[in-house]
Amino acid sequence: MSLMGEKTGECVVCCNRCGGFLMESAITTSYMVCPECGNRVVVCVKNGRVSVFDDTRSEEELAEKRHARLTGYAAKFKKLIK
Repeated sequence: MSLMGEKTGECVVCCNRCGGFLMESAITTSYMVCPECGNRVVVCVKNGRVSVFDDTRSEEELAEKRHARLTGYAAKFKKLIK
């Protein structure tokens, strides 16, 4: 169940498995874990429509992306310190 607010441009997103509240935002694409059931989901907001899908990425792929993101953060911090 997903709703798009007409006046604010924000959406209310719920888990597609348990119905738990996930977020209220206007983010284009977001990956998250449902706080109610622990299901990994992908939330897409496009042209006023909200879609919620199961996140089918493997643990290895998630670890690689997390490592790349943290490496990028470390490089930015090094630039700030210098």
